[in-house]
Amino acid sequence: MLINNILVLGSKPESKLPDLQVDKIYTANGAAERSIHFRKKYLKNELTCIVGAREFVRNELVSERIIAAKPDRIFIRAGKITLPSSLEQNTKLMCLRNLDQWNFQSKFFQKKKFSLLLAELQYQDKFYNKIFHLLRSIKNKSIQGVSTGFYAILLALEENPNSNIIISGIGMKGGKQFYKSNRSNYFVYDSRARVDRFLINRLLKKYKYRLFTLDKDLIQVANINKWNGNSF
Repeated sequence: MLINNILVLGSKPESKLPDLQVDKIYTANGAAERSIHFRKKYLKNELTCIVGAREFVRNELVSERIIAAKPDRIFIRAGKITLPSSLEQNTKLMCLRNLDQWNFQSKFFQKKKFSLLLAELQYQDKFYNKIFHLLRSIKNKSIQGVSTGFYAILLALEENPNSNIIISGIGMKGGKQFYKSNRSNYFVYDSRARVDRFLINRLLKKYKYRLFTLDKDLIQVANINKWNGNSF
């Protein structure tokens, strides 16, 4: 029996927030900023911010949003960072190697690691580029798998086995980075979004039935449950 609600936030613009108390919030990269808005109305929850090490170190617009959100946990999915001094007292830092975060993903999908390998082929369009990308990723032990937004969903599923997972701001349709920055002028997520779309449709049913979303894009892409509650 599902007894509580967990919120996962991405940065897709104009996405609504569910108007209800949740026990935990998981955010991807700069979506930590949206948790601040939500917590002005619903304060009593645990906040976990998920981000890649390079994104945190190199993209100030992401790290500034995470620091401002004052999370209970920062979850680094590939690499290590130093916890900012302003967060040392109240924030727990967890860092995974790239291989560890890749292994974590595999249990959620049909055919496990084989599905992750097939998904990584979707990163490129042309056949030669697909093979080159996959072989290079294997050689460098740098197969990312899902995007950080999708990873936040998986982490929420894993840590809250008896909960509804409500998703806002994750569409899996690609495009430019949703929050404005110099980087967002040229960096697009079409390639990683193709990987996400491939894998969301191979998510095991025991996980998929617990997912609800406020975003039409994700309903169209993944055929998951629509959230029908109030929103703001």
